[in-house]
Amino acid sequence: MLESIRKPSKRGLPFPPEIMLLITLRYYATGSFQKMQKDVMNICQQSVSRIIVQVSNLIATKMKKYVKFPTDTEELNMVKQKFYEINHFPEVIGCVDCTQIKIRSPGGETSDVYKNRKGFYSINVQTVVGPNLEFFNLVARWPGSTPDSFIYNNSSIKQRLDTGELEGVILGDSDFVASNTLLTPFLSPNSIPQEQYNKSLYETRKLVEHCLGIWKGRFPCLQVGMCIKVETVVAVICACAALHNIAVSVGDVAPTNWEMAEIDTDVDFTTTNEDPNSEGFVARQLFVDRYFQNY
Repeated sequence: MLESIRKPSKRGLPFPPEIMLLITLRYYATGSFQKMQKDVMNICQQSVSRIIVQVSNLIATKMKKYVKFPTDTEELNMVKQKFYEINHFPEVIGCVDCTQIKIRSPGGETSDVYKNRKGFYSINVQTVVGPNLEFFNLVARWPGSTPDSFIYNNSSIKQRLDTGELEGVILGDSDFVASNTLLTPFLSPNSIPQEQYNKSLYETRKLVEHCLGIWKGRFPCLQVGMCIKVETVVAVICACAALHNIAVSVGDVAPTNWEMAEIDTDVDFTTTNEDPNSEGFVARQLFVDRYFQNY
């Protein structure tokens, strides 16, 4: 990766690639140019900004190499087994969730689309997480106001699941629309098997929130927000996902106080009525009938 940075451009490279990488990692660790000043006193902010853009774009281009689903059947079966061992939820190959990454207002007439329901500007990032707290998929191109279900419905992961390219199910929360490949909680469970299904799904799905907590703890720029251009924010998000998976692959475990940062301990099982004839309800009930009737 450093060799790619080392390649000369028309203007030349005034800084060694190792220094450029360290400057970029320092930004990922702070999210603030002001906090970096004491560490890069001899480099002006404009140069630091250019370095962050260049290195982030380079690492982001490598994301698909490190962030991907297992394609081998044996590996995918191993993923299902590891998920099953968490709380006996079968056939799971991933857990999906979206998380808001803070940004500054991009300005312009369309800036409000980046303002999410919590009132701050953001990118709504969809992640699919594996059993080892790694990312299997990441989508980082939608403004903060975009609903989670819309992002999923327009994602390649949905298409790959629906066409059978990926065999199994993924688990989501009630922000997503249930189907035979994406399972969500029953909003008002009315039987012991449905309650057990909800409990098993919730306990298994904690993994994605756990992973997001580690990710944002490992790279605080994702938590505190970034005052850089939107396109650079996207590159930083993708770069941090690739670096996270590299860290997981070499056994770099995050400190415990980071691991719990993102977990929502409130179970979002409301009493809202559901249509028992809807496609999603029927798909969930068939899954319950098949796997949870013995509870």
